[in-house]
Amino acid sequence: MTRQSRARWLAFATTALVVLLAALFAGLRNLDPVKRMITAATTAAVEVPHSRTAAGRTAFVDMGCTVCHTAEGKGNPSHPLDGIGARRTREELRAGAFAGAASSDALPSGVARVKRSHASDANVEVLLDYLEQLR
Repeated sequence: MTRQSRARWLAFATTALVVLLAALFAGLRNLDPVKRMITAATTAAVEVPHSRTAAGRTAFVDMGCTVCHTAEGKGNPSHPLDGIGARRTREELRAGAFAGAASSDALPSGVARVKRSHASDANVEVLLDYLEQLR
């Protein structure tokens, strides 16, 4: 085996390994939505009228929440919010969503500033309704 053929083989093996690892990590990352769907089917949801839920979903996207978070399989999967309504009260959701005093210390200053800028938005309450129903 010549140097050139060894180099080609090594390049091919490295590429194949990177592709396989990427597929493995993507697969492991996407197993979580199935678990969330099963959990959601067995957990009672907060009664929110359908129109408020749709408005909350729209507010979630319009406020740019999908840049950092995912809900119902939409958005950035690094910080999923599915199930947050079962773990947090409405006031805790408000503090987290709009960088209240307790949560702003843990956030980078730019993120806290963006979250605070949405605190006076007209759709705050429908967004909180939407987050509450994510059980």
